[in-house]
Amino acid sequence: MKINRLLIVSAVSVMIGGGGFITSKALADQFLVAQNSAPSIEQRESGERKRGGGKLDRLSGITEAQKTQLQQIKSASRQQIEAIPTAAQKARMEAIRNDTKAKMDAVLTAEQRQQLAQSSPAGGEKKGRGYPKISGLTDAQKTQMREIRSASRQQMDTVLTAEQKAQMEAIRTDTKAKMDAVLTAEQRQELEQMRQQKNPNRQQRQS
Repeated sequence: MKINRLLIVSAVSVMIGGGGFITSKALADQFLVAQNSAPSIEQRESGERKRGGGKLDRLSGITEAQKTQLQQIKSASRQQIEAIPTAAQKARMEAIRNDTKAKMDAVLTAEQRQQLAQSSPAGGEKKGRGYPKISGLTDAQKTQMREIRSASRQQMDTVLTAEQKAQMEAIRTDTKAKMDAVLTAEQRQELEQMRQQKNPNRQQRQS
């Protein structure tokens, strides 16, 4: 089911990024920009292998054995995340996704909708991060899109229970510890720098 894959990809990407407590709001941030397509676990992992592991491939002196271990850790985490939401919660998130997509489509022109579809990730390849990549957006459209996303985040934030969010946080902590154990001190420092560059506001939020 598409929502199942979206949930896994979104939660784990937040988790691997090492950024704070995982809430359904955090899930919504990536969930909402992956509206038109989403890779399966197998497609995503295949895409990561084709790209040489993404960030991991850029770490100094990383070995194939380390990459294999890290991919196994990430895969196991995805499976744990997949088991957390109930079928009813997944259906609710799917309904929110459909409603959000319909509202966003109504704001965009046909050409802009095509750009959004092309910018959504598919087959494990990264093509951008949703509507910021759309050309020709007016200020009014941007305002409407922000309001739609904000309302959707609020809806998504009510889907998971506090206990489920705590479970996700425990998985994140465990995953990070396992990944850190595979990497050298220098590699851990490089990975943290990459995370900071990707999300410069993260350190400020954690302090």
